[in-house]
Amino acid sequence: MDLAARKYSFIQELTTVDESLLGKLEKFLKANKKDWFSELSTEEQAEIEIGIKQADNNEFVSHETVMGKFAKWH
Repeated sequence: MDLAARKYSFIQELTTVDESLLGKLEKFLKANKKDWFSELSTEEQAEIEIGIKQADNNEFVSHETVMGKFAKWH
């Protein structure tokens, strides 16, 4: 059974669960959501934050400009 069929089957099963089990499933799903950013080191997070601030302030070089400078090697 492929992934889409498994998901559909699971959704069908969810229609038959009681309130208690549904609550447990919701807690499980929320607890197991991984946020990739929180898994980074504090140094990596800081660098990303700096990059976002620079982009917000238009302190960046466009992709087209960079590709133009390096076109002779591509």
